[in-house]
Amino acid sequence: MAFIRLGLFLLAMVPLGDACTLIAAGKDATKDGSVMVSHTDDAGEGTSDLRLINVPAQDHGKDSLRPVYSFKNAYPRVVAEDRSPLYGPKDGEAASEPLGHIPQVEHTYAYFDQDYAIMNEVGLIMGESTCAAKTVGWSTKEYSYGYNLFSIHELSKVAMERCATARCAIQLMGDLAVEHGFYANAGTSTAPDFADSAEALAVGDRTGEVWMFHVMTGARNRSAVWAAQRVPDDSVVAAPNSFIIRQMDLSDKDNFMASPNVKSFAKEMGWWNPRRDGEFDFAAAYAVSDPLPLVPLYIGRRMWRIYTMLAPNLKLNPDLGYLPIFKHRTYPFSIVPVEKLYPQDFMRIMRDHYEGTPFDMTKGLAAGPFGNPTRWIGDKSVSGAWERSISVFRASYSFVAVSRPRSPIPAILWYGHDAPHGTVYVPFFSGQTSVPESYLSSKQSVFDPTGAWWAFNFINNWCQLAFNVMQPEVTKEQRRLEDLGKQLVADIDRKVGHLPREQTVKVAEKQQLHFARQVVTAWWALAHKLIATYNNGAIIHGEVELSNKTTYPAWWLKKVGYEGWPGNTFIYPKIYQQYNPTFAPRSAILSVSNASSSPNIFSLMVLAAFGSLAAFALFHVTQRGPQARTVYEYEALS
Repeated sequence: MAFIRLGLFLLAMVPLGDACTLIAAGKDATKDGSVMVSHTDDAGEGTSDLRLINVPAQDHGKDSLRPVYSFKNAYPRVVAEDRSPLYGPKDGEAASEPLGHIPQVEHTYAYFDQDYAIMNEVGLIMGESTCAAKTVGWSTKEYSYGYNLFSIHELSKVAMERCATARCAIQLMGDLAVEHGFYANAGTSTAPDFADSAEALAVGDRTGEVWMFHVMTGARNRSAVWAAQRVPDDSVVAAPNSFIIRQMDLSDKDNFMASPNVKSFAKEMGWWNPRRDGEFDFAAAYAVSDPLPLVPLYIGRRMWRIYTMLAPNLKLNPDLGYLPIFKHRTYPFSIVPVEKLYPQDFMRIMRDHYEGTPFDMTKGLAAGPFGNPTRWIGDKSVSGAWERSISVFRASYSFVAVSRPRSPIPAILWYGHDAPHGTVYVPFFSGQTSVPESYLSSKQSVFDPTGAWWAFNFINNWCQLAFNVMQPEVTKEQRRLEDLGKQLVADIDRKVGHLPREQTVKVAEKQQLHFARQVVTAWWALAHKLIATYNNGAIIHGEVELSNKTTYPAWWLKKVGYEGWPGNTFIYPKIYQQYNPTFAPRSAILSVSNASSSPNIFSLMVLAAFGSLAAFALFHVTQRGPQARTVYEYEALS
């Protein structure tokens, strides 16, 4: 049976596989009264389906059924034309077989879809983060020991199809998970992967509410346990790969929701004992609490950084880690930011590498001579770990979704391909019925200059050659293009204020498609500029003979032993012992000849005499044939 009473063998787990960062803000925490949800999809260690798909609104016949699919990370995530024409079969792809069906509703909303559903036409928005839990489940049909129908992928999608509010979405997802079972297909029955077995979603809507939702598999690897807490309107919440809901007042229906078994299952398993542990604490009961530093800091450092960037006045401890244990104090569920937020504030956070802190990923020997924050996986024969920054090289995409209660366009999705620090967030509008072709065409296994993802991925990789030299140019162009995106949104809001909804969507979509093409074109132009400018260690500006050089910094040269060359790897001829060539610094010659670093008058007289002898020898040798000259040829250099 693959649910657990945890042992230390499990607690020393590796970092979470899908490892996304999730942030959300209530309406009174933002400048314009919108709610915001952001997500970085950091599961790109393997290939991913990079397409941003538009799923159209549909009407369905009476008694029709909705297929429930198993979605994959790799391309194609699903082949199902009934879901969207963009998910139809291509190049001989076989249609995906449903795991099962549920009753369909009469009408379903249009929405933007990726691994998880993101934003629908009426302003419902979501972001995801994978979590560790003490249970695990598998899907029916795909596993002989699987009993469950719904993953977080399909839960999020069916909620987008049917709901306009966060409360509706949470209740629907929770009920479906309990009735039909929730799975994450984490590991196998003989080697279950509890690190990736549960999920968190932030869900926001146009009414101004945003909620945090947690779900995991229930008893006997079936059904589900779930909980949800409303984020205070004036606050920001962060869930970087962990359950964060703690104490729950289930009588407070305005702020808490949960499955009927949320307390009873924890008691049954011995994960919560009211006498021993006191008040029920969801995360303490169900999350994995690793006593080693790896996982608490993998989660907690990001939580500390996000909260500190928004509320430095709290002076949170960066070393606390996130350990959800009964009666143990850790980071709060949410914080109140010191200033009202724009979407660009979330973008700034998602691009962070702890710059300016003791954990700065752009500093130190691991960052190399040019401040590269990228950290690839280490050899397994060496124990250790890197800091886990918010922006990571393996991100497939990221976004900030904004649900706007007072705007003619219900929601905006600021979407960016590849790692956040090297992407441009382009606005997409709720209700638009098409997606720019460049956001549909990229595959990771085939280089394609027409694909948006390849433009951003290429620059992110090229900048690793000399990150702190090239990244300022990337940041400058990001700001220029994202400022144009803000201007585009403001212009569209101004133009469509008096228009009917259908016409509003058409105006916004036309402008959006044009702007997205502009961004991809501009990013390839930047790529070409970076290739030509930063090449072979030179910084080239125009066709001139002399170029600036990209030099290694002194601190790095000292660390890697630059000053110690050539060590004992060169045998000096005796004639060299007191020779001072003009191309070497005097300090180097003194070091070789063991001369005093503070020569006195006597040593200067000796050197002068030696110089006279050397001049005489040179004159004498040059009067003889070349055969004798070869013994002293280096002395002729002047």
